Amino acid sequence: MGRLPVIFNPAADRGRAAARAAQLIQALKGLGMDPELLPTSRPREATELARRLVDQGVPLVAAAGGDGTLNEVAQALVGTETSLGIIPLGSGNDFLRSLVGRVDLGEALRRLVQGKPQPVDVGEANGRFYLNSLGMGIDGQIAEDFTRWKFLRGELGYLWAALYEVARFRPFTLHLQSDAGSWEFQGLMVSVMNGSHTAGGFHLAPGASLTDGALNLIAIRHYPRFVRVPILVKVRQGKHLGLAGVRSALVRWVEVRTSRPLRVYVDGELLPRTDALSIRVHPGALKVVL
Repeated sequence: MGRLPVIFNPAADRGRAAARAAQLIQALKGLGMDPELLPTSRPREATELARRLVDQGVPLVAAAGGDGTLNEVAQALVGTETSLGIIPLGSGNDFLRSLVGRVDLGEALRRLVQGKPQPVDVGEANGRFYLNSLGMGIDGQIAEDFTRWKFLRGELGYLWAALYEVARFRPFTLHLQSDAGSWEFQGLMVSVMNGSHTAGGFHLAPGASLTDGALNLIAIRHYPRFVRVPILVKVRQGKHLGLAGVRSALVRWVEVRTSRPLRVYVDGELLPRTDALSIRVHPGALKVVL
């Protein structure tokens, strides 16, 4: 292979990715690639780097980091002929898990050589693209806790943050309008998923497809605190869709309104609090090497 630009986020996985740069370069060279490491040092820099590479006509850009890094790179790649390569170095790596079922760095690197570009769907929320997951409500607050508490890491960290919010999160009035119908109720969370997994392995949208031209809407009604832990366990296992308090539907667009501004969690990154989201799907808008 020729030149492979790798947009590298040294801050991924709580900063642990930085120590893996030399090992990563060696592994890529061992597979016959000519990697060009492009480290980032601030938010949105990955998008800027990716946009320059697209303008140069580069056919493949690899993103080394977590889901947030992939999200930033994808902002420049959606709707172009430049493909995305995934190098999982983050805490969650849920987009890759949703795509191929598991996270394995060695397999991911070999896929850059042996794989082919495949079109996948992309979500858009208030003008920002997302690849895998969007959560608003208790899951957005869990993500904020996970980000703020630096001692937390990986799926165990998400679980600790989730248990904390199970005990304290207040419900909100949720208004949903979509091409699949309209609903209003007191809720704990609403997610509009493109992939199947989020939060480091929670199986939130069982059966979700990244190539069906639709998003998976999952809304969970208010539950008393003493039954939230069993609900959380079911959500983690992907056994929650049959519960009476869970509404799910395949949608192409959805308008979300809430009674108070809430945290929004998109592909491992936090967006500002809001009480309104306009969400839609872009079928096959991004090429990913698989």
